[in-house]
Amino acid sequence: MSDDESPLGAESVPTMTMRQARMLDLRLYICALFTIFGAVVTVVGIRVTPAELAKTSGININLWAGLAMLALAAVFGVWAALIPPVLPRAPGDQGAGDGPS
Repeated sequence: MSDDESPLGAESVPTMTMRQARMLDLRLYICALFTIFGAVVTVVGIRVTPAELAKTSGININLWAGLAMLALAAVFGVWAALIPPVLPRAPGDQGAGDGPS
């Protein structure tokens, strides 16, 4: 058996679908988490009292941090939408120069 062959054989290894690749794409999970955390922190920043503003020298840090998190979530969402994940090649598949190897 050579190093290129899998012990199960190339025909028994299932190929990954685009749906499975998108489910494993960490950019979507990062986008979701930053959206949730950003929304919560933004709402806390909107409902600030003057006493809380006095503690931070008049800077509404919760509002700015929440908006920054929402902007980062948008960047990750657009990145995941515009550049889809690359599907791995099936074992033994010799593509005709359709991308970097």
